[in-house]
Amino acid sequence: MRVAVFGKKLEHSFLHSLRQLMDCLEKEKIGVMCEEGFGRLLREQFDYAPGFSGYFNRNGLGRGEADMLLSIGGDGTFLDSVVFVKDSGIPVLGVNCGRLGFMANVTADEIPSTVKRIASGQYVTEQREMLQLMVDGAEIPDFDYALNEVGILKPATSSLLNIHAFVGDTYLTTYWADGLVVATPTGSTAYSLSGGGPIVSPDCRNIILTPICPHNLSMRTLVVPNDARIRLKVESRSCDFVLSVDSRIRKMEDRHCMEIRMNDTKLNVVVLEGHNYFETLRDKLMWGEDKRNV
Repeated sequence: MRVAVFGKKLEHSFLHSLRQLMDCLEKEKIGVMCEEGFGRLLREQFDYAPGFSGYFNRNGLGRGEADMLLSIGGDGTFLDSVVFVKDSGIPVLGVNCGRLGFMANVTADEIPSTVKRIASGQYVTEQREMLQLMVDGAEIPDFDYALNEVGILKPATSSLLNIHAFVGDTYLTTYWADGLVVATPTGSTAYSLSGGGPIVSPDCRNIILTPICPHNLSMRTLVVPNDARIRLKVESRSCDFVLSVDSRIRKMEDRHCMEIRMNDTKLNVVVLEGHNYFETLRDKLMWGEDKRNV
């Protein structure tokens, strides 16, 4: 068995846990490939160079090159890891050295037991929907899919955006707002939630439209079926806006038209025994906890 590892940054406090992870993988005779940038960071900042079996880069991992990708970090790192697996079918498991961690929910304390489960195949995978983004009818390489959301956001100015929205060929409305988030169920606990959107279980098949700080208070989140095509056209005083795809952003001119729909490709996410989505919600959002006397 062989796994790939990817991370963007590492705190000194987590280095011991990373060493433990590598030692456990070696003990279980699991080969490890490393993303080039992460390997360079480990060497230059921590003088740590485990015996990796190989390296990979932004060109990604081909089908069969690895049995699993381990994302070392928080949910932001997990989102970036999607770039490397793309449509290879390689499942992703998040090891959390960040803070909240809805997707990266394996804690440092769970590393030894997690590696044993990986080695013995004691895990399942679930498919997560991803969004497909088309700009003026064409794909932008590495900027055409999102696990969490596609965001239409105002630039660093005080003026609001006019976002003309269509569902299919039917005019929906014009959002006069700071922006609009088009999210998957997986992304419902991210930016959309901060904007007042609903939490949607990832086994649902929906697309969520959440306006960000709309001028009209009657504008509410809308949930549409996952076979809907969302078409968007922006007007702004500055004649530009920010287009975000998960953690990747580009500045765009108003002349561009966007179409968002569900991608045919799904992301495989590793689920370990004892890790339940609803338990994660309860723990991460501290539902039912009384903090008044703490």
